[in-house]
Amino acid sequence: MPTWMSLVLAALAGIGTIGLLAGVMLMAARSPEDLVDSSAATRAPRDDPASSAADSATTPGSSEADGRASIWPHTWTHEAPDGALGVDEAHREMQVHRNCRLDGCARKATAFQTLIEAGRVVPDSGRMPY
Repeated sequence: MPTWMSLVLAALAGIGTIGLLAGVMLMAARSPEDLVDSSAATRAPRDDPASSAADSATTPGSSEADGRASIWPHTWTHEAPDGALGVDEAHREMQVHRNCRLDGCARKATAFQTLIEAGRVVPDSGRMPY
């Protein structure tokens, strides 16, 4: 194979890789509301008279829309949560933020404090005061 053809193929592979990565990044940057809105907009209308009931199942606030939104990983932020965390949520946050430091991640600190108050974690008395 000639050298110029190898270079062209390598350039095309590089451009394709960059395009793929850009597409993945754009998909990751979309919010759960965008996902619900776009799926409702691309859905074909129904011909049956019960279509209004079926369409209301995908409106924001419905269980199906909430189900789609709940699969989006909304805990990637390190900011403090808006409300109090439950014990199960606190366990999940501690797992997600396992590499974060307590003094640098407000979400992990809140989850840790929740687990202490629930009696699930007993901090070492010789370490940092909590």
